[in-house]
Amino acid sequence: MTWFYTAHLNDKYSLFISIIYVLIYFNSGFYFWRVKKLRIPGGLLSSLGIVVIPLVVYSLQNIMHWWPMPSSDHYNGLYYWINGNWVPMEICTLVIACLILYFIRFPFITVLIYSVLTFMAMDAIHLFTDPKSYRWTYYCIAAITIGSLLNILAVVLCRKDQKDFGFWSYFFGMFLCWSGFTEWDKHTEWGHFTYFLINFAFILLSSFFHRKIFMFFGSLGVICYVGHLAYIFSDSLMFSYVLAAIGFCIIMLAIFLMGSRKSHQIS
Repeated sequence: MTWFYTAHLNDKYSLFISIIYVLIYFNSGFYFWRVKKLRIPGGLLSSLGIVVIPLVVYSLQNIMHWWPMPSSDHYNGLYYWINGNWVPMEICTLVIACLILYFIRFPFITVLIYSVLTFMAMDAIHLFTDPKSYRWTYYCIAAITIGSLLNILAVVLCRKDQKDFGFWSYFFGMFLCWSGFTEWDKHTEWGHFTYFLINFAFILLSSFFHRKIFMFFGSLGVICYVGHLAYIFSDSLMFSYVLAAIGFCIIMLAIFLMGSRKSHQIS
C-alpha cells in the first residue's frame, strides 16, 4: 500500500484505498482473534491495520491542508526522516494502536507502540527545538531515556508473568539504549572508554536479569570499542597479541565459571 501510494496515487484516492485496507485488516484480525481463536493471524492482521493508519492521516492532512509546519515531506520519508510534520500522524497511530492492544492482547503490537513513541519523541524534538541548535545529542538522550523506561517496564511485566510482553519491551528498550550510547558523539578517548564500560555493564546485567538480550547488545558495544582501538593502534603489531591474549583469557574464564557451576550443582 505504501509503495502503491508513492508510485501512483494522489491524496484523494490514497485516503479511500488506505481506509479500505484498514477496515479489511482490522475486521479480519478481529474475526480470526475472536471467532476462530487463531491468535497469530488475528494479531498480525491487526498489526498490519495499525501500520496503515499513518497513511490514512497523511492523506487526510494533504486533502484538508492540515500541517503544523509550512511544508510537508513525502510519505515514504516517514520512517527515516525526522520531521515535526509527522507528529499528528504519530499521535493518531498511537491512540489506535493502544485501542487495538486493549481488545487484542497480541505482544507484537507493543513493538508498533514503542516504535511510534520513539518516532514521536524524535519528531517532537525537531518541532520544538531551535533549528540552529545541535539536535543530535537530544535525539540520543531521548533514545536512552525511552529505552531505560522500556527496560524498567519489561522487569515489571516479567514479574507479573507477562513474559511475551516483557520480551519485546526488553528487546526494543535495549535497542534504543544501545543505539543512543553508540550514536552519542564521543570526542575523547575517555568517552570511548566510558562507552566500553557501559556495554561491559550490559554484559554483567545479562547474568543478573537472566536475559541474553543484554549480552547481545553489550557484546556488540565491546566489539565496536575494540574496532576503535584497532583503528587507533593499526600500526602497532603488539596490539594484535594483546587482543588475542584478552580473548584467550575470556575463554578460560568462561571455562572456569562453567566448571565451578557444574561442581556447585553436583554438591
